[in-house]
Amino acid sequence: MLVLDKKEPYSVLGVDISPYSRDEFYELIESRLKDNDPVTPPVFVITVNPEIVIQSIIDNEFKHILTSSSINTADGVGISWAIEFLYNKHVDRITGSDSLENICALCGKHHESAFLYGAMPTVAEKAATILQSRIESFNISGTYSPEKPDIPLEELPDDKREQLQNASVVFVALGAPAQEKWINENLPKLPNCKLIIGIGGTFDFIAGNVKRAPKWLQKSGLEWFYRLCNQPQRWRRMLKLPLFALNVLILKVSNKY
Repeated sequence: MLVLDKKEPYSVLGVDISPYSRDEFYELIESRLKDNDPVTPPVFVITVNPEIVIQSIIDNEFKHILTSSSINTADGVGISWAIEFLYNKHVDRITGSDSLENICALCGKHHESAFLYGAMPTVAEKAATILQSRIESFNISGTYSPEKPDIPLEELPDDKREQLQNASVVFVALGAPAQEKWINENLPKLPNCKLIIGIGGTFDFIAGNVKRAPKWLQKSGLEWFYRLCNQPQRWRRMLKLPLFALNVLILKVSNKY
């Protein structure tokens, strides 16, 4: 049975961030994929950015979900900055966009199937075709793009529901917090699921509908600025970034970290 090594998390404005390195994270994922004990619970991963943390302050349901997940990774550069600023510790960034193909490769290695749920119609299908062409032995049990993000499993087409229930890994691309709320509601209905993770707009990146920032911008922590320039409609979401930074600064002063 897989047992997560419960290292002490770092709390960022009330959200616990798992301290696993990138290598440790993938070792945990691979261990779960190799584990066929039916009583072992699935691993529920949330990739946390500053927007998610701010949303959790005003959304009690979302806050509860963040406390009940298995692993909360530092997705946004703001999360890594906050941990270094508050605790003087480094935590590897593990984003949904970067981790998806690595997880798919582990699925192929261990002959586990995956289901791609979410995004706009045809996007998940295109992403699935591209992933299967890139990754040897990778099996996708199915894809589905719901009309509404809160459709329960029972209301999905019979064939899609069966494919979801047979999949070992489920990638959910509905955007936060909708994807995490869908996972929380429907994960108990997925008996064969070993890993489930919300991955935001990653299917669009893979399908080529949205371009990711160049690597140098990703490494410098300015990917958010690149996405804002290419998707100006994101400006309202970006307002949460200075609010996040301000709250972290206040926390630092008030608690004397």
